[in-house]
Amino acid sequence: MHWIDRVAKALLKRDKKPVIASGISVSGHIHIGHCNDIFIADGVRRALEELGGEGQAFWYADDFDPMRRIPWPLNEGELAEKYKQYLGIPYINIPSPDPNYKNFVDFFARPFIESLDDFGIDVKIYSGAEIYRSGRMAEPTRTALKHADKIRAILNRYRSKPLPEDWLPYDALCERCGRLATTRSLSWHDNYVSYKCEGSDYIAGCGYEGEADFTKGQGKLTWRVEWPARWKLLGVTCEPFGKDHAVVGGSYDTGKLIAKQVFKCNAPYPVPYEWVSLKGRWMSSSKGVVFTLPQWLEIAEPELLRYFIFRSKPMKAKEFDPGLALLDLYDEYDLVEQVHFGMVEASARRKEQFKRIYQLSQLRKTPRRRVQRVPFRFATVLAQVMRDEKYAINVLTSREMLTDPSKSDIELAFRRLSCARNWVSKYAPERLQFKVAETLPAEAVQLLSKQQKQGLTQLAADLSSRDFTPVELHNHIYELAQRVGLKTPELFKAIYLALLGRESGPRVGNFISVLDKEFVISRLREAAL
Repeated sequence: MHWIDRVAKALLKRDKKPVIASGISVSGHIHIGHCNDIFIADGVRRALEELGGEGQAFWYADDFDPMRRIPWPLNEGELAEKYKQYLGIPYINIPSPDPNYKNFVDFFARPFIESLDDFGIDVKIYSGAEIYRSGRMAEPTRTALKHADKIRAILNRYRSKPLPEDWLPYDALCERCGRLATTRSLSWHDNYVSYKCEGSDYIAGCGYEGEADFTKGQGKLTWRVEWPARWKLLGVTCEPFGKDHAVVGGSYDTGKLIAKQVFKCNAPYPVPYEWVSLKGRWMSSSKGVVFTLPQWLEIAEPELLRYFIFRSKPMKAKEFDPGLALLDLYDEYDLVEQVHFGMVEASARRKEQFKRIYQLSQLRKTPRRRVQRVPFRFATVLAQVMRDEKYAINVLTSREMLTDPSKSDIELAFRRLSCARNWVSKYAPERLQFKVAETLPAEAVQLLSKQQKQGLTQLAADLSSRDFTPVELHNHIYELAQRVGLKTPELFKAIYLALLGRESGPRVGNFISVLDKEFVISRLREAAL
């Protein structure tokens, strides 16, 4: 049983209409590492519906948090100087670097939110700032202030330095400087919290003393208290979150106690997950180690990201590399799809596992009939030579990659070719980028030995006598090299010299297969003269 289904079944035992939360602080670009939250929440919702239950998933934008550090790319050059003045100010109140966006939050969150539908994600969106300004957080805030002593005692269990006796779980918004991170709450009465703007460890305060009305969003609860307050307010029964919150004494442990003892509710079913690294580095919005949903859609199909997340357990390390490793990810996904449709044999256990991963990878409904896919490695080669759509379809059908294709098959093929073209231009190593020489590279073919020319002559004859699939052709060239007494790399080199004027190139079976057959035969014969 897939872990998503285990979570869904456990939830139905606790609640007939589970609410699954997800969210992130909008502190910069929202990258694919943040997608664990929202993809898992939506996946659990979908599994609940499949089991006959009714679930709701939401994504909560922590847009009322203060900016603690300037994120990339605003931390470079003149922008860095400009945005220093906004340290400690809530993200929602910071201007956008681009006038086409309403503010800082809109600039960083809109590309993410607008991409969700492309990935089949169906969630409700909440804004933390709107929740506070609407007054919905007023009663949870009042409850927290009333029980400040109890909350302080809970938090002090896990602190080396205890909180002061007069500590309150509230950060007021300074009326003068607009900062949230610099105020210290002193006392409270009715709907008001008295505060002083004293500063923080990264920004000075302005010294102003005043009162904040917590019913009007003039401040917010501190994070460790806000989280359980949100569980109570929104009826959260399940929530995925990063492993940092799951450590002993972390915000989930303290939140669980605060939820029970202060807000009189149960903590949600936890689904902790491992972070995602990008080429060996943990993704970070502030450091610019990011890969966003729009970037993903440029080079990969949305199903592939769902597969990337659901193919393994949430606490298993995940690393993404948009370079050559992406080709392996495509191959993996295609194999899972082939097993699902019975095109590739697998053990009963593996077949069941792959089928469920494939279903969760789909945007909405699982295809009923076999999907015809163009192997991505082949697509990266075809994309570099195709003159038009007609040429591409002719290559794909003649090489038996598409058989009597439907409109949907053709659309999928061109979607993959588009991704392949973008991948080649942005991430492919130089050896996989090529341009076929318009005329015979005379200087290059002068390097060919007698045996290499013999190999080219024989390959031209073989191509003229029969058709090969890309895989068959690749294997045939191996056999041909042995027949003419050549090491296989030497025959490969001869082919590349004749067609490209250089010694290396893409996988040779794919490469020759995307070219016009008569052109290849003519060029090989010319090079062998």
